[in-house]
Amino acid sequence: MIYLERLRVATTPTGLFLFGVCMLLLSLLLSLTIGDYQLTLQEVWSVLIDPSKSQASFVVWELRLPRLTLAIIAGITLGIAGAIIQAVTQNELASPSLVGVSSGAALAIVLVLTFTGLSTYFQFIAGIFGGALAMSVTLWLSWKQKLEPVNLILSGLCVSLFCAAATTLLLISVSTDTRGLFYWLLGSVANRTWQHVSLLAPIALLGVILCALLARPLTILQLDSDVVKSIGGNVKRWRIQTLTVAVVLTSATVAVTGPIAFVGLVAPHLCRTLLPKHLAYEYRYVLFGSALSGAVLVSLSDLLANYQEIPVGILCVLFGGPSLVWLIQSRYQQASI
Repeated sequence: MIYLERLRVATTPTGLFLFGVCMLLLSLLLSLTIGDYQLTLQEVWSVLIDPSKSQASFVVWELRLPRLTLAIIAGITLGIAGAIIQAVTQNELASPSLVGVSSGAALAIVLVLTFTGLSTYFQFIAGIFGGALAMSVTLWLSWKQKLEPVNLILSGLCVSLFCAAATTLLLISVSTDTRGLFYWLLGSVANRTWQHVSLLAPIALLGVILCALLARPLTILQLDSDVVKSIGGNVKRWRIQTLTVAVVLTSATVAVTGPIAFVGLVAPHLCRTLLPKHLAYEYRYVLFGSALSGAVLVSLSDLLANYQEIPVGILCVLFGGPSLVWLIQSRYQQASI
């Protein structure tokens, strides 16, 4: 763990940003070249700068590039949402799934897919509505307790468990074949097109822009509520505003990719562990660092998932679980030194 502490001292936000970008570029190269249809770097480059009607062009532009792009965007949105929710709840084990957003969005989409034949666009709208409704119930349950972090978490956990149970009951009750829905509930970017990218990309861009405006309030919210009020801060308003951004980002992502677990939990932890200690809770760095960490995690996980066509959500859990345990142990040992 001494090496990890030295790494934190030696690294800078700029260095970490460049390292994350390099990892994304590596993921890009591998994703576009490796697969059932092998391509060389020269072939990929020629297809990217001059698309044609060749098979190589179809593989790159219609199969691999939309999938990789969506994986990166999903990682960005989930990383930002996870960082926001951990800041608002003042709990580093919080995530979008813990406050009911992911489960609410998933329940709404399963209802739409099971009982209607609506298009992808309406499924997208239903997912955002479901996540927003679940978060509204969470806020309503904790409103009388002044939206204190503990009450937010407990209320969100109840909503999340209810939505998850309702989803499971729905899937085992309907007479239609639900194997595709069970696969979707594991989270995947396979078989996604540019239409899915066009739905999620504007919301992700808006989320990144709002990060610049939310950074200062989120940093101040790490203080005690009474202290925030004493310096003129509006705790309830800031919490509702930031949670709204997290809800929209998470719900939109779930609507397109399904619930990809652990990214919103692990990405902020990874960012804080690598940042120098004096910047680990400065949210102008944490938000963007979490976005980059989430993008790297999902894109690299999907690169491996592509070999056996397994949902990327499974690999995110397989990688994220041990990573989270390692991060927690390393930070505990650092605190005890």
